[in-house]
Amino acid sequence: MACVKSAKLTTSCLFWATRAYLVYIDNGVGTGALPLLAGPIFGENRDRLAMDYQKFVRHLPDLYDNWGEESISPKSDRFQPILKQVRGMTTTNVLQLLNWGVECMEAGEVYCEIGCFQGATLIGALLDRTETVAYAVDNFSEFDLDGKNLAQLVENLTKFELEENVIFCNQDFEDFFGELRDLKFADKIGVYFYDGAHDYRSQLLGLLFAVPFLADRALIIVDDSNNGEVQQANWDFIAANPQCKMLLDLPTSKNGDRTFWNGLQVLSWDIDRSENYTIDELKKYRNELIIDGIYNLHFSNLEEK
Repeated sequence: MACVKSAKLTTSCLFWATRAYLVYIDNGVGTGALPLLAGPIFGENRDRLAMDYQKFVRHLPDLYDNWGEESISPKSDRFQPILKQVRGMTTTNVLQLLNWGVECMEAGEVYCEIGCFQGATLIGALLDRTETVAYAVDNFSEFDLDGKNLAQLVENLTKFELEENVIFCNQDFEDFFGELRDLKFADKIGVYFYDGAHDYRSQLLGLLFAVPFLADRALIIVDDSNNGEVQQANWDFIAANPQCKMLLDLPTSKNGDRTFWNGLQVLSWDIDRSENYTIDELKKYRNELIIDGIYNLHFSNLEEK
């Protein structure tokens, strides 16, 4: 599954596997197949896959020194070398959280990350998880003025010997999920990390599009949750989906904070959950300034006409 090494990755792409071969698709046209290495078979029907989010939240604090304090840090020093070698807008605390989430997945579930930059969070999530397969998506529309992020991502994954664990798609996340839907994608996402565009629309669609591919129980982890648009989109998603609840809210005092960078929210998804919050509880999380701003867009469009 050494797909990230392919020169074809400079175009929009999607990989999927059928029984014994990993097939490369470029703009809808098959261009050949690579042998599928040992590991889960993609496209295989799996019933009732469900990551253990209760185990995740119960034991997460045990992995840190000074949980809940400004001096929080992972007990393990495994993640420090990543940030010394890979440029990233993240912290070792975030990497530990992602890595633990992946450990709590059921066998056969996949990790999915939207917005990879140069691979720090992707590497952190997969570190020492050699049997885990990840889908990673980025079109490098941000933070890539010199156009080198893709090559750097491949180099970093190779450096940490993870290139065979990652199926990378160089495309917009809307196109990615649209192609998965058209292909009747059967793999289930146990941990979904969204760090793509954080305007309200992108944030909300980033959650909505993932729903059909989530395991029966899954974690949804959202970066940059200090932003009001991110918080509102997350809570609007929760309000519309009783299967979803806020599991952890980890705000920070500033962007680039040593704890959880620019805030992190962790949502739990449980297909068997029929209710989450009352209307009164949900109203507490309405950001009227943002809601009014979205509403007033209608009048701005009328004035332009």
